[in-house]
Amino acid sequence: MPDKQSEQLNKLLAGVAKGETDYLDGVYLFAGKKMFAVAISLVGRDCAEDVVHDSLIKIARFAHKYKQDENPFGWVLKIVRNTALDMIRKKKAHPAASTEEFFSLASSDYSPDRRDDAIMIEQAIKRLAPDERQAIYFKYFIDLTVRDVAAEMNISKSAADRLIRKAEDNLKILLSAGRKED
Repeated sequence: MPDKQSEQLNKLLAGVAKGETDYLDGVYLFAGKKMFAVAISLVGRDCAEDVVHDSLIKIARFAHKYKQDENPFGWVLKIVRNTALDMIRKKKAHPAASTEEFFSLASSDYSPDRRDDAIMIEQAIKRLAPDERQAIYFKYFIDLTVRDVAAEMNISKSAADRLIRKAEDNLKILLSAGRKED
């Protein structure tokens, strides 16, 4: 069952698909922070605005292809990711290796309990090894398949699968230790 944020973004994308330009502003207001975080993690701050702008154009152009049963954040963030990667290819540059800025999960919109959980998850992610952090970023924040994670990280599919499982196990350990301290 989709959460309220996903339902809201679904409605906004449906409006964009119908040609309602105000709904595109809503998509930006609703998902803009996450879009910028993805763009910054891949191309840096200097080019992030261009990537988000170009992504919004692509969202408007391809909203009719969005299926309501998909993860709306995953769909939007995948467009941002692909737009950033296109920019990198055009500039023949390499993506920024750091995903540090992306893992800002605690939103002021959250309830105090949810915000505390988000902060705890954010701190646990920061304690992972860099390759584990990157695997978690690709798998859960960009919503890539294990095969796509492997391609992005330049490793085999089985190595990507092991890395993701190791990162998940380490997150569980870190989170359970964090809950015991409370």
